[in-house]
Amino acid sequence: MLTFAHSTYFHDLLDSFSAGVVIANVKGLVYASNPAAARLLGETRETLADPATARAVVARADKPRQLARFLTAPLRHGRKPDPIAFLYRHPDGTDRHLRLSASLLLENEKIFGILFEIDDMTEIFALHARERAMLLGVQAAQRERIESLGRFSLAVAHQIRNPLMVIGGFAGRLLRRHPEGDPDCDPLCMILDGAKRLEAVVRAVSAYARRREPAPVMADPRDLTMRAMETARARTGCDAPFVLESATEMVRLDAAIVVEALAELLANALEATAGGGPDAAVTARCRCDAQNRLVFEVADQGPGLPEDIRPFVFDPFFTTKAVGVGMGLPIAKRAAEELGGDVRLEQRAGGGCLAVLRLGGAAAG
Repeated sequence: MLTFAHSTYFHDLLDSFSAGVVIANVKGLVYASNPAAARLLGETRETLADPATARAVVARADKPRQLARFLTAPLRHGRKPDPIAFLYRHPDGTDRHLRLSASLLLENEKIFGILFEIDDMTEIFALHARERAMLLGVQAAQRERIESLGRFSLAVAHQIRNPLMVIGGFAGRLLRRHPEGDPDCDPLCMILDGAKRLEAVVRAVSAYARRREPAPVMADPRDLTMRAMETARARTGCDAPFVLESATEMVRLDAAIVVEALAELLANALEATAGGGPDAAVTARCRCDAQNRLVFEVADQGPGLPEDIRPFVFDPFFTTKAVGVGMGLPIAKRAAEELGGDVRLEQRAGGGCLAVLRLGGAAAG
């Protein structure tokens, strides 16, 4: 084998490889290399055979000790090591990302050398860096666009609210001055109802566009659910039986945002259950999942979630109600996302709908 290693055919074969190849003997001395290896390492084939140059090459790596251990591992352990990647400072001053793999050279089951293969991964790293920069740029542009839309929505809502209060206020005053049964009462009532509906839209848009930084505190999920239920009952005027099951203790979360999201889900459940009869109830459950994330489940006994509207339930202003804003579920979804979580709706096997609010940032105390 050693005779073959010194043959012209062997060196011609070595020179034909596009990857860098360096062959060392059992003493760790380089006795063969190809032009690709010399080019990648910034040395000549002759200088690579010099132990001092070999030490200098190792020292140019960003993790020289790790590289030194890799180079000696095949002889120390008698097996092929896993490839490693490292940053190499080339003598020309550039940084290159190199990948190094090793193979044992055997003759009669005895190790007589190690073959090191060097691959230049610089272009691949550069491509990934460009793609990452592009993605970050797109994400930054999207965030800026979302924030701009949020600011625009809040500004529009503010501008609408002021004249709306004037319209609603004067319509109410005029209505109080007219006796019951007066023909002018009907148009005044229509104006007042329209103002109230528009005020509900403005309020919902403001809530949806408002961005908040979570302020976690220790809280009891059961108490938060009861607070949310009180809000939902006051908003909808519905008072279906309510069952609450809780399998959690105190957790760390933003109480205000959680109550807001739960109130929207419970309001939906109350309205869905309202036509279900005297025994129809709303059930809420608090638990922790396998990843120790807090989960709220709200189940109703209403008509359920038709398949044809399921893709649109989280779209702003989408509603199946004759009188409704269609912002409840989008607000709940936005609140969940602010807490690193999500909301999903499922059709219950026994009828009705199940809303699942999962919080990514909640931690048990």
